[in-house]
Amino acid sequence: MKSKLLSIVLAAVLVLALCVPALAEGGLSEPGVYPIWTGDEPYVLKVLVCTNAHVSDWDDNTFTKWVEEKCNVDLQFEFLPEVEPKQKLTIMLDTNEELPDVVLYGLSVAEAYNYGSKGKFVNLREYLDDGLGVNIDSAVERFPTWNLITNITNSDGSVYAVPKIQASPQNETKYKLWINKTYLDNLGLEMPTDTDEFREMLEAFRDNDANGDGDPNDEIPLLGSPSSWGSNPVKFLTNAFVAEDDRDMWLIKDGHVEASYTQDEWFEAVDYIKGLVDDKLMAPESFTYGRPEIKAVAGTAGNKVGALFDSSLGFFGSDTEELVEARLRFWPAEPLTGPEGVRYVSYNQSSTSPLWFVTSFCKNPELAFRVGDSMFCEEAYMLGRFGVEGENWIKTEDYLAKHPNAEISTSLEGYEPTYISEDSHLGEIVNVFLTAQNVNWFDQMPTFSGVSDYHGGFISKYEDGYEVNWENSGGVRQNSITGVYQKFAPTLDGVYCPNLNFTTDELEEISEIRATIKSFVNEQRTNYVLGRDSMISDPEAFKAELETIGLSKLLEVADAAYQRQYAD
Repeated sequence: MKSKLLSIVLAAVLVLALCVPALAEGGLSEPGVYPIWTGDEPYVLKVLVCTNAHVSDWDDNTFTKWVEEKCNVDLQFEFLPEVEPKQKLTIMLDTNEELPDVVLYGLSVAEAYNYGSKGKFVNLREYLDDGLGVNIDSAVERFPTWNLITNITNSDGSVYAVPKIQASPQNETKYKLWINKTYLDNLGLEMPTDTDEFREMLEAFRDNDANGDGDPNDEIPLLGSPSSWGSNPVKFLTNAFVAEDDRDMWLIKDGHVEASYTQDEWFEAVDYIKGLVDDKLMAPESFTYGRPEIKAVAGTAGNKVGALFDSSLGFFGSDTEELVEARLRFWPAEPLTGPEGVRYVSYNQSSTSPLWFVTSFCKNPELAFRVGDSMFCEEAYMLGRFGVEGENWIKTEDYLAKHPNAEISTSLEGYEPTYISEDSHLGEIVNVFLTAQNVNWFDQMPTFSGVSDYHGGFISKYEDGYEVNWENSGGVRQNSITGVYQKFAPTLDGVYCPNLNFTTDELEEISEIRATIKSFVNEQRTNYVLGRDSMISDPEAFKAELETIGLSKLLEVADAAYQRQYAD
């Protein structure tokens, strides 16, 4: 009887075993040792991503295969729709729908905390504390002031994603001033160095037929835009008086968070800008135009504009010879020094953002975390940003070995050019960025750029004698001046307010105040500069209204977050 019963039990166990999917056999390597998965067969990781017109194939993809071979995993992709992917992801997270092992989608720190605290994502803090984030630890050690993990850490210490970061000097100092060199040459003027010289130059543009067409009244001395990337005139000019960033306009003063727009120097800056508009030195359209209007006025309507604000004039394009010539008329100016010797640039430090989320459905969360960490390095960044070495980018030494009579120059002053990623003359380097390709994931991976972007160079002289320089390349001018602007970033003396992470309760407390104040300050400043009714005409009344909206509470919460993240 016992023998028969035992046979029945064993048979039942066998049936159950056949019904349960077989677990992958293998284990995990020691931290920093690749491949991460030691099994004979690759470990299957299912990854939810958003479809992207720039990625033609995720499976037959060079970057995918690089990760798979490096880690011994099989990445299997599930897709969010390209239209309204966030809406679909939100539905999946807000319901009990089973998720893949990893969600590869950008969420804010607050959104990540919201879903992580509800058990949708795995808290990765334990893995970080145990030294399993080898690449992350290396990056933090090399660049301690970048706040790579601090930026995505919640108030309770939790971290719910492997982040990504592209340290982009171009974007960190996006507000730049471009001056029409033909105007300077026609009038015998030098590039201005301070706000007084700048105003005097604009007056000369206004009064002296700077374009030389015989009409002394058709010049627009200065033009900007509130919406074009890096072209808002108030951001560039205010930083000659007081530091003002592009987010909440906060700064650090005596170790605490304060508002730029309550400082005496801020009101001096507003008066200076208003004076430019009042005296017809800056066009009122600088507060309404977008890039299409800027391009039409400065690029295709003749030589009418004396100076522009923008991150880059590449938006002029090269469709016509007129547009190419128009762009090359403008040369970049260095940041201006204000009346009290202030010389900042509107600065936003490159920062990490959450991207690679390990879900609570993942059977091997440590492996999933370590696969994400494996991409947090410069090697992955170069492949993920530019493509394959030797095809889509090439090391400087390798290019010069093939072209010994060519010359490579640095794009950013002070940095050695170690690679080049563009070849506009001979076309030997195939640029895949912004094209439909299966080389990489179009920047949609948790990579770490380090200072790679600082070390990009350009071919300044080809073997056939063709040269690329300030005279014939707007791109060279843009890259070169970026290195200069970096020197005046306000973070250098502790004025810059870094990214702040707020708790859910704090966000509920300040979100409306925060949005209302930002809108109020920008609206009142624009009205004042353009001669409309504005409370800025009475600074004390302006400050009182800010208090009524809730400025003290906003700064109190912001300072608490700053002390929690950076001072305590």
